Amino acid sequence: MSEHSVSINYDRENNLAVATGGICVAVAFVLSLITVYKMPQGGSVTPASMLPIIFFALCFGPAWGFGAAFIFSLLQMINGYFMMPVQVLLDYTLAFSLLGVAGFLAAPRAERIRIRSITGKLSLVSFRRMIIGVVAGIALRMICHVLSGVIFFAEYAGEQNPWVYSIVYNGSYLLPEAIITIAVLLSVMFSFRLRSIKQ
Repeated sequence: MSEHSVSINYDRENNLAVATGGICVAVAFVLSLITVYKMPQGGSVTPASMLPIIFFALCFGPAWGFGAAFIFSLLQMINGYFMMPVQVLLDYTLAFSLLGVAGFLAAPRAERIRIRSITGKLSLVSFRRMIIGVVAGIALRMICHVLSGVIFFAEYAGEQNPWVYSIVYNGSYLLPEAIITIAVLLSVMFSFRLRSIKQ
């Protein structure tokens, strides 16, 4: 492949990433406003609101993934609860930005830029890597929320161990969220690959 062709591919990749990233962040934000179940001290189960960000990261890699996840984290502050800068960092900036870690499970950039379609880029990623990407992103988000719970919301634990309380509390909505996210992502990709085989 000539240098000119590579340059064109990179430019096309960047343009597609910007356009797709904007759409994914917008869809993720709208989905985050729809709650299946809301927890009393914050946190909720949504219809896979993290999926568009993880989907984007798996398609375009970690740099783009972290960028989109960071913008998503800023949007989450609109209806957020603020105590002090470190709490905001843990519950919003870091927690949601770390969803971009799924991008490390994306196909190598040299392979991605040859594919023009978004679903084609995601097809380069195995189901196993997709699941690992979802679990890694949500697990890192949970770690941030657990730390925030222990440091800033320990009074809600009462006589319980704050660590146990925070893990159970945050796991009670993030585990269902992870299951929903994995189920939707794999269903969409399975349907897409089945359609491709039939064609």
